[in-house]
Amino acid sequence: MLWLHIGMPKTGTTALQGWLHAHPDFLREHGIRYLATGRDRGTGTGRLICHNALAVAMSRGWHGQPEDDADKMAAEVAAQDGAHCILSSEMFFGRDLTPLRQRYLSRIAVPVRVFVYLRRFDDFIEADYKQRAKNGLPTGGAERFVAERLARIESDPDYLNFSTAFDRIRAQLPGAQIVPRLYLRDEMAGGNVIPDFLSVLGVAPDTVPLPKVAANRSLSRVASEALGLFDERAGYDKKTRRRLGRALQVSGDARLYGSGDVLTPEERARINDTLEARNATMRSEFFAGRARLFPPAMPGAERVRGYPGELEDLHHAVRAILRLTRGT
Repeated sequence: MLWLHIGMPKTGTTALQGWLHAHPDFLREHGIRYLATGRDRGTGTGRLICHNALAVAMSRGWHGQPEDDADKMAAEVAAQDGAHCILSSEMFFGRDLTPLRQRYLSRIAVPVRVFVYLRRFDDFIEADYKQRAKNGLPTGGAERFVAERLARIESDPDYLNFSTAFDRIRAQLPGAQIVPRLYLRDEMAGGNVIPDFLSVLGVAPDTVPLPKVAANRSLSRVASEALGLFDERAGYDKKTRRRLGRALQVSGDARLYGSGDVLTPEERARINDTLEARNATMRSEFFAGRARLFPPAMPGAERVRGYPGELEDLHHAVRAILRLTRGT
């Protein structure tokens, strides 16, 4: 079996990939192979944590990709003698997978399953905004960003329509089975994306050695926006900004953390109600026992967008980042 793990984005993908990369012996003992081809830089040994390089090469018409890579992947899968094999890149999500089938999958003589986590719609939009803000990408601010997403939801019936997305995958990968799973920590096997994913492959969750570090807390909207100010124009490259972001997440400073602080309660309800209705057909196909895909959103954060003291919190976040840059 070949498992093509495609995300979706903002569903713990990096943590899962990092774990898979770091535990080849555990995987081998449980009949699982995290394919090295496509993340080995031509060495035959997995060096990257994921197959993003393969997805990038696909988007560039395979320019620069080694000619024998496809044969190497087919040979690697064949050598596993029936083990579960995994390809993983959230960059495959929403892409045309036809070139991947033509160049790689068509040479592999095992069934293909496409595995995808689905995140609650409002949480996905919030996480998307914060990620863009942290990276210094243009957002127009939270209010404008959300307004544009709401307009797209209403004008584009295919936006966050998983039935449409799955139909495209079926057309691009004939015969592949789609395995969607809800990104809900309270319902995950082992309460974590790592044992939850592995449980689908038959691994008992209580046997999975999890990282001993606590999961990163989500930065607040204001802290995310502050981090985005430290961009290339200010003399900070992406690597430095990622390092600063990680330092903020482990700082223990409660003023820097927050969730549910991008959308108003009215926007949240509008997004979820519209997209739950849009995905009713998909829900009935894959999650027939659920009245809704996702449980209703909990009440929003105390710090609703535009709250009193927001400017002071922005200043606090900027000062915290400046202290990190100076090592004080």
